[in-house]
Amino acid sequence: MSHVLVFDECVASDRADLVADAVGFLATLPGVTKVEHVEREVIEFDARGVPAARLSQALRRWWDVAAAERRPWMAATDQAVETVYELVAAHGYQRCGRQLTRGLGAELTHVITVEHHFGRGRDDHAIALTADVMLCVPDRQHFTVVSYTGGLADLAALTSAVTDRVIPALDAVPTVDAMLDQWQVKSSIHESGRRPYWMDEGRLHARVLASRGRLDEARQVYQEDFECSQPMQRPHLLRLVERLGVPPLTTASSPHLTVAEEATLAAWQAHTATVSSRLREVTGTRLNGSRRSLDELWAWLRQPPDRLQATFAGATPLLAASFYGFRTCIDIQSGRAAFEPWRRVAVELVTAYLGLVVIRQAPRTVWGVAGDGELAMVRHGGTGVLSRVFTIADSAPGAPVEQFDPHRLRRLADDMVRWVNDGRYPPWVVRLGVPGP
Repeated sequence: MSHVLVFDECVASDRADLVADAVGFLATLPGVTKVEHVEREVIEFDARGVPAARLSQALRRWWDVAAAERRPWMAATDQAVETVYELVAAHGYQRCGRQLTRGLGAELTHVITVEHHFGRGRDDHAIALTADVMLCVPDRQHFTVVSYTGGLADLAALTSAVTDRVIPALDAVPTVDAMLDQWQVKSSIHESGRRPYWMDEGRLHARVLASRGRLDEARQVYQEDFECSQPMQRPHLLRLVERLGVPPLTTASSPHLTVAEEATLAAWQAHTATVSSRLREVTGTRLNGSRRSLDELWAWLRQPPDRLQATFAGATPLLAASFYGFRTCIDIQSGRAAFEPWRRVAVELVTAYLGLVVIRQAPRTVWGVAGDGELAMVRHGGTGVLSRVFTIADSAPGAPVEQFDPHRLRRLADDMVRWVNDGRYPPWVVRLGVPGP
């Protein structure tokens, strides 16, 4: 292909019909021999010898005319908005375009937004509705209490969603005080009523408390947020708390860590000092700290899962799920990754020993915590390690010999040595006892 046409992502999303039609239009231009819609926002075409300016001018003229056309889906979207308005007008909502609002005093506004979305095919159309509470505390904050997506032509389903879900959910929070009543027991104002609420809602709870001058209560909620946040997010939270006049939060010596995380990291460093002798007792191998010894440890890990489980039965892991990093933690919480105590103990021992080998190859490498909370190592550069061992260790127990890579753990150690020695990218790793990364 000689030319590439790239649309802004918002344009490609909002006017997917025009992007698709542009493929056909380009094919009609003189000199264009081939056109392909390779991605949602990318069209490639062959027009050798044709100046790009001429192609651009022709496309712009066509686009301006096509964009001014009134298309059937637009009329259907307007009908959907009108349907919603007819259902909520009696509840005090005013219409402005595709947004319906109900003011409930200086602090609170209910907002219902109706939008059109394209589906996977050019003829697939959906209607999306969100019902938000908009707060002024004193800056503007919003939270979605109901979300609905359905077929553009299915007005019956849209009507049901508005009458059965949207109106009751918004009517249940007529004032900020009513929200506070639910938040005080950690109950969400979302239609699900989930309990405890997620921390994105907790931040709104704390913001409202601070606006009401209930600073000690706000501090308690922000402290919970701090404990649940990733280390890289915490400085922003601390600045917010200071700006709002909320009493300071409790942190470790590093403002990026909680007291518990710092204590765990200190215990981990002490744990690594004895890991070689512990593994020698368990595995019966030499484990002299060499790269080759990693192959011995990896081969031992290939034993049947039930034997491995029996080996570490009753053992207590040291590291919580947060030390496995954000993405791995999601897999653990969703059940996609097995996380039994015996498996965690095995992974911790292998990780600790691998770290000793890395430090032997790259002196002055130290343990730390990465920006997403994962156990990491850092020297000139830094990188997470626990999630990497966790991932590959899952494939070892019981693996058939013909499918077993005998050097996989050694290669990971070599990669770690290369990464910690690479100073091209500043590491986001918190070292123990150091105020910041």
